[in-house]
Amino acid sequence: MAIMDTGCRGLLISGGSGAGKTVTGQAIGGILTGQLLPTAVIDLDALAQYGPPANQSGFHDRLKVRNLAAVWATYRAAGARFVVVSGVIETSELRQAYVGCLTGCDVQTVRLERARVEFDGPAGGEDFVVVNDRPLPKVATEILQIAGWIAA
Repeated sequence: MAIMDTGCRGLLISGGSGAGKTVTGQAIGGILTGQLLPTAVIDLDALAQYGPPANQSGFHDRLKVRNLAAVWATYRAAGARFVVVSGVIETSELRQAYVGCLTGCDVQTVRLERARVEFDGPAGGEDFVVVNDRPLPKVATEILQIAGWIAA
């Protein structure tokens, strides 16, 4: 499987609790690093493990945004050209904030669903939706194909 290396590329993997965002991000990272492509895999929840929680609305979201920008800058300086970020992205404003953190990257957003449901396509600002109802390597490969990172 040849990865189409056209510069800096990013994937934001969103979805509800238990949709498989983190493990899917790790699987995609494994495929990319298996092709010897410098790849960062980042779990947004890990960027905001801070407590006790502040009594400020949106505190952890703002912390995730600031930390994502800082961590990506470090990975980019180390030579990363691919970034896979997983986490809950509840608003289009938050999605735009995360995209803005991934400086220099063409970023696409995928929403993972746990089961096949009736939907009219992407609704929350994501570029596409993938159902996580198959073995993990197949789901990860499908995401890379739809994103145009590998040939179908």
